[in-house]
Amino acid sequence: MTRAISGRPARCLANRFTGFGQATALIPPDYPVAYDAGKALNTAARARGEGGYGAQWAGQGAPLSRAMPAGELVAALAREI
Repeated sequence: MTRAISGRPARCLANRFTGFGQATALIPPDYPVAYDAGKALNTAARARGEGGYGAQWAGQGAPLSRAMPAGELVAALAREI
């Protein structure tokens, strides 16, 4: 959970951007100020080849994810549905 991306508590995958919220006790500004600033930061970072500042939203099921090659994942999903 982080407030770094939007100013509101949200589930997301950890990256360089969400690390800001853990590295400081500062509270981000309310939505939409924090979200707009985050989008601008991500745009500037991507222009320089840095991809670690985007919002990688994740729901409650994110901890259930399984790391595996794409082919194995598709086969597992096909078996499970």
